[in-house]
Amino acid sequence: MDSSFYLVCGAIVLVIALLFAAATWSFFSRFKRLSTALNRAHEMTGKVEGTICEVVEVRRRNRSFRWRNEFPVIAYTVGGQNLTTRLDWAEKRRGHYTVGERQTVCYVPSEPSCCVVESFRSSMQRTRTQYLIWTIVFALFTFNCVFGAFTQVLSGLL
Repeated sequence: MDSSFYLVCGAIVLVIALLFAAATWSFFSRFKRLSTALNRAHEMTGKVEGTICEVVEVRRRNRSFRWRNEFPVIAYTVGGQNLTTRLDWAEKRRGHYTVGERQTVCYVPSEPSCCVVESFRSSMQRTRTQYLIWTIVFALFTFNCVFGAFTQVLSGLL
């Protein structure tokens, strides 16, 4: 085969590797964000009642169906400071959350914006584990594609 064939194949596989790398970074950043809060759980000695102040609607679709999901935004007050936390990873089917619903918020007293909603803690841990697994899977695909792309390019050059 012509060397240009190997170079073109290597370039295509490299583009695919870049897509996998973007997916890897996306899942890793989500994992890191959840881990930051969960790893500080031992510092979260402050507790306060918060309420769901807003339910953000998210539209989803696939080839056959369209549906609406939602996630809650929880408002709470610490030392006269009004704070909110968006639980975008806690997405559920529409109608699951109710505005005004009370939730217990655990927070770090020195940094009240670092918080975990008590009823979502186990869900956060499961989601963090899923993000870690997907990060590893996409990282392996990325490595495999990069290695394959370099092999194709070297075949074309030699």
